[in-house]
Amino acid sequence: MTFEPVIPNFYSFKLKVNARLLTIPQKRFFFDCINKIYYVNDKVVYRGTKRSQLQSVYGLQDSHFASEFRYPLFTLGAKATMFGPDGLPGINEIEIAQTGSNMYKLLFRMLSNLLNREFPFSATRNALKTFRANEQEVAQYFRNQNNERHFLDRVGTLTQRQKIYIRDHYLALLHHVSKSEYYNSSFLLSATSSFRQAHRFAWKDEAENSENPLILFGWVPKNYEGLLSTPRSSSVRSKIDVDRLGLPIYHQSFFPWQQEVTLKGGLLPHYTLGYLYYQGGALIFEINPALFATDETWNGRELPVDQSTFHQRIRNTIYGKYFSMDENANFQQHRV
Repeated sequence: MTFEPVIPNFYSFKLKVNARLLTIPQKRFFFDCINKIYYVNDKVVYRGTKRSQLQSVYGLQDSHFASEFRYPLFTLGAKATMFGPDGLPGINEIEIAQTGSNMYKLLFRMLSNLLNREFPFSATRNALKTFRANEQEVAQYFRNQNNERHFLDRVGTLTQRQKIYIRDHYLALLHHVSKSEYYNSSFLLSATSSFRQAHRFAWKDEAENSENPLILFGWVPKNYEGLLSTPRSSSVRSKIDVDRLGLPIYHQSFFPWQQEVTLKGGLLPHYTLGYLYYQGGALIFEINPALFATDETWNGRELPVDQSTFHQRIRNTIYGKYFSMDENANFQQHRV
């Protein structure tokens, strides 16, 4: 797999549901649904990863991975690092619903530390140098530790929803650098709107015809950008008068060519189309069976996922925490 496809060619994949090849009527229905998903939603997203990493997360044996991964993925979804093994909270851990003043103090200090650091790693060092040059207002504001009080005062005037918006905008910046203090405690999950970029991540350092790479497919529903994913600068401006408050926002993160879409909590199964993997010389796309629980009237935005076995399945994984979201997109965090 040395080539880098620009877009996914579903016609070239072996399409399966419940590990069985689609029938001709199922194929027709699938392609009708694909057209809806790509047309009506905010963004289709991809996450390039490795089977070897997923096996330990979901408690699966290598010999059974291809046939069994679909069960936990399409019930639990894919979750961020912070929801891993339970234990004492990390010093830089921020809960997904947290908005208290101590959290914003921690947020400011982590951003200040990140933007003042000089990294020995060339890619990260160059990315921060470029960011400081292109996003001078943000860089200068957070590099000056005397601005901490100003930051806390201004954030304190916001509504609860606005506080979440501005928090997630800044946390995404910390999440985008794996060497930041926040990264290993992050409740965010990286994806990309570029299939080519996801393909690069999945096949990085892999031999030709390796069966280790895997790509998750999902989407962010229309009007849910900023709720299920971290908000773009335009979304922040539409919700908050940042200029009046004197809060700087960034327009591009550290690695803009990766076309990152940063998901809150993870990729929910309700917005997971399936996953692509390589086995026996063929690219196989395993489809979320919830898609076939819909009919031709489905609007393409959310799948009717049966999560009745959620608690049973999550106990077989390394996850010690999980999150829930109500109909108003309010998040809560829970222990397993």
